[in-house]
Amino acid sequence: MLTTGAVGDAFRLANEFEKAGGDEPPYRLSVLSDEGGLVTSSSSILIWTQSLERYNLADFHAFFVACRDTTGTAESNGRFLSWISRHGSIASRGIQQGASLAVVCRNPLQSTVPVFFFDDGGGGASTGGGVAPADLALAQIERDLDSETARKIARALQPNYIERNTHDLDDASIVTTTEKIRESARWIKENYSQAISVAKAAEFAAMSKRNFQRRFKCEFGMTPLEYLLRTRFDVVRAMLRNTDLPVDKIARRCGMGDGNRLGRLFKERYGVSPTQFRAQQHIDSEEPWSKPEEAWNTATEIAR
Repeated sequence: MLTTGAVGDAFRLANEFEKAGGDEPPYRLSVLSDEGGLVTSSSSILIWTQSLERYNLADFHAFFVACRDTTGTAESNGRFLSWISRHGSIASRGIQQGASLAVVCRNPLQSTVPVFFFDDGGGGASTGGGVAPADLALAQIERDLDSETARKIARALQPNYIERNTHDLDDASIVTTTEKIRESARWIKENYSQAISVAKAAEFAAMSKRNFQRRFKCEFGMTPLEYLLRTRFDVVRAMLRNTDLPVDKIARRCGMGDGNRLGRLFKERYGVSPTQFRAQQHIDSEEPWSKPEEAWNTATEIAR
């Protein structure tokens, strides 16, 4: 209970600090078991849990699994691993063989989910390699939010907290911020036609909106909104070049509202209207053929 409570407290404090900064709480904690209902902890305390079968892997951002022996996770957590296999596939193992997993969801729009096993048998809080579950939670929070928030939480959890080299925690990372940002970019490209927002993209990456925007710009050199607009305009231009669809219909298919809105935004960006752009593209595509035809006609006339 002490170990499990420390993990829960870390995410609770993250919610409090983010809410104090004006952001929405990024985490929601669920306590699960194979069958749900009351389960008995290692300290003989009854805990109410929800059934694992009610959920999909993609419903979660991370798993912290309390078990009796982290070296025998395959045997002691067979039903849990069976549940994972129905919803995703194990991509890699983490800091210790059998102690941490990276699981890729079968749903292509969802990202990789880290799974951390830790010993709840009273023999110590470590996962087996010197990294405590609370430290893994702090490392996850640091990747999701920022280093300063993680340090504030560590000080609140550990009164005698000493600044440490985070290299060990970095090694424990399964899902990096870069991977999550790239997954969110892929999600934006695949859902550009929908009414998506920066808030939804941040939610997909399981990050606060503020931190998501900052990390996204560091990764791609532009804001998520600009990335979305560029993606939409790439599709709009392709449709203008390769189809005869009306501008209004193109706008709706690309999530740009109606033809008037698309026309205004398109002209602001490219200096011409969508109709002018389409006409110019048709002229450019015909030019290479028109000149040889004119030359052939001239040659025919001379020959006559």
